[in-house]
Amino acid sequence: MRLADRVALVTGAGSGIGREIACTLAAEGAKIAAVDLRPETAEETLGLLAGDGHFACAVDVSDPDSVREMVGQVDASLGRIDVLVNNAGVDHIPGDGREQLLETGQQTIHMSDEGFTKLMAINVNGVFFCLRESLKVMQREERGGSVINMSSIAGLSPNGNVSYAASKAAVLGITRATAREQGRFGIRVNAICPGVIDTPMTAGVAEPMLKPLIRATPLGRTGTPSDIANTALFLASDESSFITGQWISPNGGLVMQ
Repeated sequence: MRLADRVALVTGAGSGIGREIACTLAAEGAKIAAVDLRPETAEETLGLLAGDGHFACAVDVSDPDSVREMVGQVDASLGRIDVLVNNAGVDHIPGDGREQLLETGQQTIHMSDEGFTKLMAINVNGVFFCLRESLKVMQREERGGSVINMSSIAGLSPNGNVSYAASKAAVLGITRATAREQGRFGIRVNAICPGVIDTPMTAGVAEPMLKPLIRATPLGRTGTPSDIANTALFLASDESSFITGQWISPNGGLVMQ
């Protein structure tokens, strides 16, 4: 058991990649705090986890007070946090201009203030709020820890969707800066940049955007949630004990850097 006697907080754990990560870490012995925007989906994930002693709750990651309360609940219920998987995020918000991107090839001039601001609030502010509050618990325990921030190939090589690309590039900046800061506490901070993964989120992407990406992927297929979950397991475990401030991109060769 690579994660025995460890507590992992996974945001966006109610479906897709987040649920698969929660299940994979639990199978390796971790106690899971499964967190999602909707309490019912968090509870559904809880029922799928191997072992016992897990915890589920709902949180809006864009609300700092809600995040602060959630981390306090996790700390009170499970006693500490050893692993944070900052997975909660969205790729589309009404008013972000994605429909116009498909129609005209332009998104920026059609994006509303609210569309841009709300997506950034979830994908960037949410990562920061969960990171900030979880680090306070990790530092207190003096056990070190591992933070895994979910970015995207869009943060490495943008292909349209301006607000999403901006948010995922920001996650990489947060990852690197925090890794430098937290190394002296034994806390590692890394990012995963998935390619095209077969999830409910991807199912909502229009075919004109999705098909060219799959055709351009050298391995000729979409990835699976388990491809990302196994990467998260590696970064959460001692197998990656000398890795921090880095990104790993399971993308089938779509982006090579």
